[in-house]
Amino acid sequence: MDAVVVLHEHRIGFIVLRDEDGGFIVAELQSSDDIQRGDIISGVFDVSQTQTFTNKANEDEVDLRVHGMGMTEEEAIKFIQDKTAS
Repeated sequence: MDAVVVLHEHRIGFIVLRDEDGGFIVAELQSSDDIQRGDIISGVFDVSQTQTFTNKANEDEVDLRVHGMGMTEEEAIKFIQDKTAS
């Protein structure tokens, strides 16, 4: 599945992606911080563990830990707000 990066919260190392179905995914960067808004991340999104994905913008591999899938935009924003507040 491909998903587009819509937010990169550098302060806490989290990104928000919009998937092919219009849902939102919140993930924590476990490796490279070389991700920009608009990049397309490709892989199998699953909340069970850290996985390696491909950033199609630069063909780099990036390790992500998915914290939520199929979220609404509001749920994703709330998740990030809660993380930045703690």
